[in-house]
Amino acid sequence: MVRRVFFSFHYGRDVWRVNQVRNSWVTSNDREAAGFFDAAEQEEIKRVTDKKIRKWINEQLHGTSVTVILIGNETAERDWVHYEIKKSIERGNGIVGVKIHSLKNKEGSTDFSGTNPLKKFVVEDGDQVRTLSSIFPTYDWKRDNGRENIGEWVEEAAETADSLSREQQNTVRRRDSIREGVHPDAGAVILLLIIIAILIDEYTDINLRDMIDVSKLQQQSHQSDQFSDYEF
Repeated sequence: MVRRVFFSFHYGRDVWRVNQVRNSWVTSNDREAAGFFDAAEQEEIKRVTDKKIRKWINEQLHGTSVTVILIGNETAERDWVHYEIKKSIERGNGIVGVKIHSLKNKEGSTDFSGTNPLKKFVVEDGDQVRTLSSIFPTYDWKRDNGRENIGEWVEEAAETADSLSREQQNTVRRRDSIREGVHPDAGAVILLLIIIAILIDEYTDINLRDMIDVSKLQQQSHQSDQFSDYEF
């Protein structure tokens, strides 16, 4: 069975890097790549309407089962990348993010890492709202040896997509706020506060013990324990 994959990326900034990933993918006979156009098509598409661009993307997505988001410095800010992510989830595609900023461009230069666009999207899972980045993993092409492992990443994404119901797929949307879909680890927050306290104690003249009334904290803690014995 031939696995056809749609590649989503920022053409202007990353096309040279993207082609390195594309060429690696299509070296196997059982793989096809979608989401690309040649130089002539690129000039033509600049002159067409948004409606025609959406139509072109939808046609390219047809017959694909996984969408690979190739993440460069500005990928997360591209409106058409957002459209491709949303449409990919709606049609049931698996998603895999791949950071490509460490690859060299035509001039031999690497780039700065950019925001993961999968963090900008959420799906509703019962009473929870989950970011796509918490459902589908993101890898670094160079650090994680993408040339050898991209096939496995794609298959894993396809399997993960099968775990999303049609109802969940239809709820995909941009996050309304930076907090939505974020569930901070309480342990991580406490550790961060401890580190901040240590730094304050080490590098400033502030005495935290003098500023905090420990007896009041203990009293509040005792009251909280009493309330916890009751059901509301």
